[in-house]
This record gives sequence, structure tokens and C-alpha cells, in this order.
Amino acid sequence: MVQTSLFIERLYQQIEYEMLQNIGKIIGNGEGIDSEDVVNWQVSKLRDLGLLRTEQIKVLSKYSGMTVKQMQNFIHEEGIAEIEAFDGRLTGLYKAGVDYIEPTNTVYTRLLALENQGADVMNMVNSNMISGSEQVYKDIITKASAEVLTGNATLSQSMIKTAKEWAELGVPVLIDKGNRRWSAEAYTNMVIRNTQKNVAVSMQEGRMDDYDIDLVEITSHAGSRPSHVDYQGRIYSRSGKSKKYPALSSTSYGLIDGIVTGINCSHLMYPFINGLSTKRNEPYNKKESEEKYIESQRQRQIERNIRKAKKEKAMLEAMKVDDNEIKSATAKISKRQKEMRDFIDDTNRTRKRSKEQIVKV
Repeated sequence: MVQTSLFIERLYQQIEYEMLQNIGKIIGNGEGIDSEDVVNWQVSKLRDLGLLRTEQIKVLSKYSGMTVKQMQNFIHEEGIAEIEAFDGRLTGLYKAGVDYIEPTNTVYTRLLALENQGADVMNMVNSNMISGSEQVYKDIITKASAEVLTGNATLSQSMIKTAKEWAELGVPVLIDKGNRRWSAEAYTNMVIRNTQKNVAVSMQEGRMDDYDIDLVEITSHAGSRPSHVDYQGRIYSRSGKSKKYPALSSTSYGLIDGIVTGINCSHLMYPFINGLSTKRNEPYNKKESEEKYIESQRQRQIERNIRKAKKEKAMLEAMKVDDNEIKSATAKISKRQKEMRDFIDDTNRTRKRSKEQIVKV
């Protein structure tokens, strides 16, 4: 399942990478265009929107079928694996006399619904990437033209500056309720993490319903999200009816950033039966856990920054800008890679080079 999710991530990194390159090729570098010519240039470039759309559709046609199919396979594999993992956790209870119960149709109905939902999300992202790339293209043209007409910069200077900004931001696919703009890479990574958690939680809940299990134990690990530290390594009642253990609803369970259900949360929920189950987890030191969490978030950020620098260089190369700009982009990649090396040396964490790459799939 890890390989499947990584493949989906790389698919969208590659799609975004190629779309930014297409924008660079079609928009050019603006050299030789002055304030007298810039309006005609703007009109001409806007006419090329149809060409851009054609090229972006070609990119998507290479990968879109894979994105939808891989997401459905990913969800199915995750679901079956979680059912098997759940049943494996009950091995000790079977030996103690608990009868095995086959997964009910309700469990598989949950899984099918999640597969269909995953396909819908991928189709939405693919569709929005076309309009998002057009937004990037028009924004570069509009900002560059305005700066030339006001005398603030040459067309080439302004285009390079705006192109760099969009390489950092990525191709937008969604603006959420909080007015946050999500790039294709960031959004699909979030979707994959959220889907993975939803599938695991849904299968766990379905199987616990099959067995009529009320109590659950939350796992514990170092590097936990700070807001989860106080909840981990404890036992809770799903129904809230237990007189001995607190209700699961008293935690952040169920929230998008909650314990077990939160995106990128590594906590698991084990079935617990009084008198039969053995408690396995204990809370971690809060300070130590928070320090490790901060380190993990910093590493993810540096990895993203390295990929962004590589996209910037690819886009500028496609625009055929001055060699000095390419050298500057290359230097930015090297600087961010050095930042990663220094970070790894300081923290003794493991460097994950694959997360710094944009790999051709």
C-alpha cells in the first residue's frame, strides 16, 4: 500500500511538473517586447490559451486513467489489509474463546463507497488542473504586462519573477473554505493521507460493530502530534457508556486533525475486551514527543522546498530564459539540498531522498 500511495503522489508531481513546463514553453521569455508592443503581445498570448489547454489535456491523458485506477486500488488494498490486520489483533482473544466472525456485507459496502469516493476526488483534481494551469498562465501574462506599462520592470524580468512565484505555489486545484489555495501536489498528498486514515478507521469500526466491541486502546509513539499526546496509550469507550473508561468522544477522535482519524496521524485503535485483552501501550514523554514531531514537520518542509526549486528550474528552462537565471535556479536547488544535509547532521534523522525527487513515472 505504501508503494501504491507513493506512486499516486509521484504521478501528480509529474503532472504538475509537465504542466508548468508547458506553460513555460508557450509563454516564452518576453525578450524584445517593450511598452509599445506589450498590449499586442498580451492579446497574442491570451489567444494561445487554446493551445495551452490542448497541451495540458495531452499531459492528463497520459496519466489520468492511472490516477483514478491507482486510487481505487489503493483504497481496496488498504481496506482488505486493515480487515486482515484487525482480525490478526484478535488472535489472542480467539485462543481465549472468542468466536471468529466473518466480515459482514456492511464492511464491504463501506469499502466500496470509499473506492467510489476516491475515484470522484481524483476526477475532480484532474479536471481542476486544466483550469488551474490556465490561471497560472493568465496571471503571468497579466502581471507582466501591467508592470511593463507602469515602467516597473521589463517584460522578461516580470515574467521570470511571476513564473518563480507560481513554481513555488504549484498549479492550483482548490480554494478551501478558509480561502487557502491548494496546489495539485499538496492537495493530492492530503487526500491520500486522509483517505488512508478514513479507510483504516472505517474498516476498524465496521469490524468492531461485527463483534459488538465497545472498548478500544489507542497506540502510543514518539513524535506524536502535540495535540494527540494526552490521548495516546489509553483505553476509551466507543459508546461512552463504560463506567470505568472515558468516552472516545472526549478525545479529538473523528476530527480531520484528531487522534487516529487525523491526516498523517500514525496512531491506531486496538479492540480491547476487559478480562481478556492485555494493555500494550503507555503514554510517551510529552516534551520528547513534541520535539520529534517538530523535527518531522521541518524535514517534510525542506523536502517540499527542494521539489519546488526543481519545478522552478524546469519552468525557466522551458521559457528559454537567460543562462544566468538557470544558474540561479540551480544554485537555489543546491542551497536547499545543503539545508537538508545540515538538518540531518543536526538531528540524526534519516534522509529520504525519494521525497526530494520528481521522478518520471
